Amino acid sequence: MNVRDLLVFVAGCAMLPLLAGCGGGEPVGDVAGEVTFDGQAVPAGMVSFESTEAAAPPRNAPIQNGKYEAAALPPGKYLVRISAGQDEQTPPDIHSSLDLQGPEAKDAEYVPLLPKQWNVDSKLNVDVQLGKNVFHFRGEKSGEPRVETGANGS
Repeated sequence: MNVRDLLVFVAGCAMLPLLAGCGGGEPVGDVAGEVTFDGQAVPAGMVSFESTEAAAPPRNAPIQNGKYEAAALPPGKYLVRISAGQDEQTPPDIHSSLDLQGPEAKDAEYVPLLPKQWNVDSKLNVDVQLGKNVFHFRGEKSGEPRVETGANGS
């Protein structure tokens, strides 16, 4: 083995650990959809996906002009909480905004647009699968919010 062959061998061995990290990591699902309230697109806010199967921090997706996207969620079941403020306010942290309900909300800087059934008392559940998932969240003041699955814009 000459010096050149030895250098090529050593360089190849040095790159092996780097190549080991190039595999596909954990399987994930991407989530996107629309958020409407009383027939209107929610202009700004946050959609939070809380795993009901694993101890993991919530994954938040900002709402912009009635649409949201969240990439790379592990497949599984999630409780969904949606928060949006009046006058296009966006809560800095959905979990701190969940306490801003009822009469005390009027005195707070952040005033929720959506009723507590969308966040504090949410029963919105989704099952994220591998690949692309589309979940539209729709509701009115007088009823429970609902999840619709399908293509974006439908």
